[in-house]
Amino acid sequence: MKKLQNYLLITVFLFSFFNFSAIAQDEGTGTDENSDFDIENSMGNQSSLSALLGYTDIGGEQFIGLRIQPELSIGKLGFGFDIPLMFNLSDGSLRTEEFKDGVGWARLIRYVRWGVKKKDPVYVRVGDLTGSYIGYGLLLDNYTNATSFEKRKVGLTFDVLVKNFIGVEGLYSDFDPVSTNLLAFRPYVKPLGMTDIPIAKTIDIGFTYVTDHDQTAIITEDADGNEIENKNEYIKDGMKAWSIDMGVIPLSNSFMQIRLYTQYGKLLKNSSELLQNDLNLIADGIRAEELATGVASDNPLVKGVTTGNAYDAGSGFSMGADFRFKVGGNVLRIDTRIERLWYKEFFMPQFFNATYEFSKDQQLLLLAQSNGKKGIYGALTLTVLDKIKVGGSLMIPDDVSETAPAILTLNLDASQLMEKVVITGQYVKGGLTGLSDAFELDDRSLLNARVAYKLYKFLMIGMDYKWTWSKLEDGTFHATQYVTPYIGFSMPLNIGGGNTSEPVDFGIDE
Repeated sequence: MKKLQNYLLITVFLFSFFNFSAIAQDEGTGTDENSDFDIENSMGNQSSLSALLGYTDIGGEQFIGLRIQPELSIGKLGFGFDIPLMFNLSDGSLRTEEFKDGVGWARLIRYVRWGVKKKDPVYVRVGDLTGSYIGYGLLLDNYTNATSFEKRKVGLTFDVLVKNFIGVEGLYSDFDPVSTNLLAFRPYVKPLGMTDIPIAKTIDIGFTYVTDHDQTAIITEDADGNEIENKNEYIKDGMKAWSIDMGVIPLSNSFMQIRLYTQYGKLLKNSSELLQNDLNLIADGIRAEELATGVASDNPLVKGVTTGNAYDAGSGFSMGADFRFKVGGNVLRIDTRIERLWYKEFFMPQFFNATYEFSKDQQLLLLAQSNGKKGIYGALTLTVLDKIKVGGSLMIPDDVSETAPAILTLNLDASQLMEKVVITGQYVKGGLTGLSDAFELDDRSLLNARVAYKLYKFLMIGMDYKWTWSKLEDGTFHATQYVTPYIGFSMPLNIGGGNTSEPVDFGIDE
């Protein structure tokens, strides 16, 4: 894993050096984040209507049906829907598991949005929040509320900036009325934003607060087929965190933008008595193993065997930079981010991330056993000729372990590369302790992939593959695959033009 970390650093450096050399002669004139550097994604689709007719197997049952997926854009307003009509081949019944519990049929709405974050003064998105971040991402980054394809949640994220001076961004993960879910907000100020002072007018200072009292539960099965009720027994007593941050844009022109930032955060102690009791049991087991083997453990819980209070609040600090480059107009666009992190015991950077919703209590158990570490967060995205976009991100502690794992995300959009072929994919893997299982699909993985061929102008055939959590007829959830061959149509709707989908986010402000 150390080699992987070094490779990431070398890759980011080489891309940075190449582009600095290419444009060093251009001093530019703009220093504001809204100068002539185009930060909006140009690969967005126009308004369209598509419907996919296909077959799939879910928990051993066969279904055939239709997914109607219109996307509409009128100026800054965008809509995305996902309307499944799946019929059981054995009895002809309509499958309704996707709409049970919580917000129910509101899950037909995949998202509704206004504007683009960090580009427009008013940005709002309701529905699927995949790729969300708050501030510079020390606490909440690369977050998704859609770990289950079957249990899509309806959340809210927003960012409002008034007169380029004072603003607030926030997120609420799920409007399920039976629970108080993940809530985050960040008021921020640009103290010199209304002036014309170069560089200084780009400074922003923010304070982030995050809390979660989720009380929902998911029923899963163990290897022997026994049902397990995965309640958020620890989180329901409250998980809280806060951070402060500051950023500045020292350079922004038509070729390049650089943003520098620093942030400090704290994950407060969860007060659950059940958590403390379970941690004491874990610590007792570790101590017993130490006595039996004579090998000392570095797990911080062993310090609490006698005091019963090893787990406490933890803090972290980071410094980083975002680099955005364009070579030859839009021939090549490179977005990179590199961040160095220092954190103490009981702190995990990006604690609220793409894997947080898998099992919040498990995430908290990992947090309570984490040692103080240093680490690297890196992200790299390449866009070529506005035709293909590929990228990923990696969070790597210096000394990776089961209590301090790495997290990997990958994204591919080649939907515009060939006239008749569509290829897209997104992949997330958490809990990594080595490269051996980085691409092994299990209950720490999420994968969406599509390959399709356009037979005629609007008619296509293809294959969808999803690895996600799915709800079975008995009410249990399993990490499982959907393999769906389909025939369908996709038709552009010229009712407003514009970009209907936001860029895939790797924690870099759009």
